[in-house]
Amino acid sequence: MTKSLRDVLISDEESREAFVVQARAVLDDEVRSKRGPTGVMLKGAYKTVNAVHATFVNGVIRVLLPDFLDRMQPHWDAFASSGQPDFGQFLAGQGDEAADALLAVVDARAEASSYRSVAKLYGQLRGQGHKHVVLALPAVGALIQREMRKSV
Repeated sequence: MTKSLRDVLISDEESREAFVVQARAVLDDEVRSKRGPTGVMLKGAYKTVNAVHATFVNGVIRVLLPDFLDRMQPHWDAFASSGQPDFGQFLAGQGDEAADALLAVVDARAEASSYRSVAKLYGQLRGQGHKHVVLALPAVGALIQREMRKSV
């Protein structure tokens, strides 16, 4: 039986922090890549959150990561048995389902958040969230696959 994503990627504090840094880099790249009016809104919101609380984004990633990995586990298991070589492309092929799984985690946390201003900002942008998560799936999958390969 193979180890779970959680067991491999965030099994201890050192591996968790290393993965948080890499996940943050993926998020930063995704935000930077946005264009048009929605991109301006996303970049502005991201800049605001980072300005108000410099460690907030890393903290959110750290908190959400176990649930994200749990939600990605069935996709990883299906990928592992599929024989396909690229988890990012595999995830992209399951875009709606994978995006919904990840957004369900964020939705639940935002609903319960004590950071009401951030939750409100998230609520304003949530309508566009699905599309942007789908677009980010290849990068998310590539990160997971790269780190899982290191454990083999």
